[in-house]
Amino acid sequence: MSYLITFMKILTLVIILNLLRYAYAYLPIEGLVFGPLFGAMERSPTYFNTNFKAFDWATSYFYNFMLWLSITWVYFYLHPAFKGNHIVKSLKIYGIFWVLFASISAIYMNHYSHPKDFYLWNIMDALLVFPFVAVANGLLFPRILKKEIPPAFSPLKDGE
Repeated sequence: MSYLITFMKILTLVIILNLLRYAYAYLPIEGLVFGPLFGAMERSPTYFNTNFKAFDWATSYFYNFMLWLSITWVYFYLHPAFKGNHIVKSLKIYGIFWVLFASISAIYMNHYSHPKDFYLWNIMDALLVFPFVAVANGLLFPRILKKEIPPAFSPLKDGE
């Protein structure tokens, strides 16, 4: 039963993180990134679907939800291995995932004939969003999952 409660708390955290992420998108990101990002998409209609239907939006939100769920789940298990408070730990772990995300975007930018600036703006979007969600996670995680936070990680505990 405690695993189910923990899972439900993680889902609650991820839902809140997603809501904060989308609310945040309309502050600095819309003005800085969305114009050039969507402009790159509109200039290449054969590559990009710019006429989203309800299913496309649902799929997009689902992918974003799964992205933040995956990172938060990894954070749940790995944060004891990192030093610092929850915000610092969260920035470190989410930073690792940003590097992975940016690397994948750069690989696509290099290997496909899509507009290169789309991927650069995609990386810039992630550079603004990942730290925001990491800080939100660092603030909310200890409040939502306070009973589930394990003690500090020690690789010698099992094999001393």
